[in-house]
Amino acid sequence: MIINEMSNNLHIKKFVAAHNIHHIFIQSFKSLLDQNTCEVLDITDKNISVDTENIEAEVGDLNTITFKSTVHQNNNKIGYYKLVFTTAGELMDDFFVIQ
Repeated sequence: MIINEMSNNLHIKKFVAAHNIHHIFIQSFKSLLDQNTCEVLDITDKNISVDTENIEAEVGDLNTITFKSTVHQNNNKIGYYKLVFTTAGELMDDFFVIQ
């Protein structure tokens, strides 16, 4: 198991660098806010942020890699934002979840 985890970590690091995931994560979140109303997003205002310094990564079973981070409003965690990529680097979907 440890060897597999190390292999996944190396794969994820290479994937992040090759596909500029940090930039895509920020731009996708900004686009989400720009293209939707507060009512659609189920938030009181758009003064929210995503924690781009702590993005979790997970290699999925269906040839996917998922990146997820918490969403904050007024220094309180209110949910998370997640991007799902194919292993070829194509963005498949995004999820904005308020908890």
